[in-house]
Amino acid sequence: MKLKYWTFIIALYAGSLCSCSDFLSEDPKGNITTNYSETEEGCERLVLSLYNTHRDFLERLYLFGSMGADEQLVAVNGNDWRYFGEYFDTQMINNGWNRDFWKQLYNSLNVANLATEIIETAEIKDEGRRAELRAEAHALRAFYFWIITETYGDGAHFTTESTAGVKTIGYQPGVATFYKQMLEDLNIAATGLKLPQNSQWGRMNEGIRKFILMKVLMSLAGYPDDVISAAGYTKERCYTDALALTKSLRSDYNYRLLDDYTQIFDVDNQINDEIIWSVQYSTDKTYNGGGENGLHRYGVGWYNKSAVDNKAITTLWSSLYYGREYRWTMPSLFMIQNFNEYDKRLYGSLQEYWCWIPTDWNQKPVYSDTVLIRHFRTVTDEEVAAGRQRAETHPLGHELFVEGLNHMYNLQTGEPTMNGRSCYHTNLKLLDSSREFAKDEKGHKDFIWFRLGEVYLSQAELYMYMGQKEEAAKVITELRKRALTEGHEEALKVTPDMITLDFILDEYMRELCMEGFRWYTLKRTGKLLERALKYNPDVKDKMKAYHVTRPIPQNEVDVVTNKDEFHQLPEYDK
Repeated sequence: MKLKYWTFIIALYAGSLCSCSDFLSEDPKGNITTNYSETEEGCERLVLSLYNTHRDFLERLYLFGSMGADEQLVAVNGNDWRYFGEYFDTQMINNGWNRDFWKQLYNSLNVANLATEIIETAEIKDEGRRAELRAEAHALRAFYFWIITETYGDGAHFTTESTAGVKTIGYQPGVATFYKQMLEDLNIAATGLKLPQNSQWGRMNEGIRKFILMKVLMSLAGYPDDVISAAGYTKERCYTDALALTKSLRSDYNYRLLDDYTQIFDVDNQINDEIIWSVQYSTDKTYNGGGENGLHRYGVGWYNKSAVDNKAITTLWSSLYYGREYRWTMPSLFMIQNFNEYDKRLYGSLQEYWCWIPTDWNQKPVYSDTVLIRHFRTVTDEEVAAGRQRAETHPLGHELFVEGLNHMYNLQTGEPTMNGRSCYHTNLKLLDSSREFAKDEKGHKDFIWFRLGEVYLSQAELYMYMGQKEEAAKVITELRKRALTEGHEEALKVTPDMITLDFILDEYMRELCMEGFRWYTLKRTGKLLERALKYNPDVKDKMKAYHVTRPIPQNEVDVVTNKDEFHQLPEYDK
């Protein structure tokens, strides 16, 4: 059962926080008095309120971390997501999702800045407790700095001071300043955080801090040497320190890979040994602070129409169990074909079979009666016809709709067909059957930010950079054990000669597909432009080298008063 007490405190405090649309015009104290904030209870609630802000920017982070890479395409109803998935500059600059993401990130940063300030002088009797709160605030701030920097690059505004009222002076010192601060924050955080097994679920702990530091170091290593040096590191030290962190995360705590890949994402198994950090939600709306998880909708295509000819599938209804079909994001053809057919992770990531649903939309499917199969291969006209003829012998007259990749994609270009933009494989990782009814958009499933599977991949990547391909192959072999189909183990065998950066990135996709950080992974490895142009048909003739950084929202550029110092990124400033 999820811990609820501290999430309730979050809602109480965060409900009083106030934010506006102008540049950094957040009031981190809101209606909470200064005197109360400077008590131990006030500091506790202030720090806990940061977790509620994660719900504010989660969906935008998923968008920015998923679209415009090699893994997911824009489905038929992409709306404002489309601009980031297809790199339309003007629309990205003047875009509500971009404006909200910037505002929400800087709101989180502003509250974190306030927390780091107040904790130092607050009336806290136990200095050990002060150290814990200090560590928590600094670690969370480092995480926000990392997202801001990797999203907006040299265009990002830097500040470590809290702001009450409107601030109209921007400061763009460049990414090295951000990384130097992240490393300082994470170093401070190392002195006070609890071990994972002794902390509240979902709250910052030493395992999460180490994971953030691992990501920070691996991202920093992707920058030019002068940036790395200005942040106080060398590329070699980034690699060696990050590798040590992966070893610690694998051996020093109680994290473990689950034997069944599908159990990682099961709505009834949201507290499990593989998860390092997740964004918390509850089926009791009292504890959600007004925010529910809507991501379950985006990766669900039509399953009551056929990709072959758009014919209605009358035996399938909008279902609580099969998802609310928003048709916003869909897998790329490359992502599907990147899997070996004997890799169990494919079937734990994308839905292939749908079963008859009676007229009650909330009723469970009749799992003995399959009525739709969307194969991960091509399908012949004969297979389509044979399936539909099943109605002649089926006791209830149910057709069997059989379709394949050739009905959803142009197999030469990877571009989805007209029907394929609506009818495609559902993203199983985000489905949420804890909702109240089929069309309910308010989800309660936690969203996993960090898990142990990524630690294995990071370790393999680091071994590769350090020339230890045998060790990299061993790590991936161990990670793949749960993905093996009995009798076909040879199909997923890994050898040192296979280890290249592209192979590692393909493995990241197989293990972490549609989990929300793909764009950032490709960016830090210098592979975003190359792989997006090669595998994403939506970005051809649109994506340019400068698109590895997102533009500053135009309203933020317009409101600053020091326009001679604070600028839009030059490539977007046309």
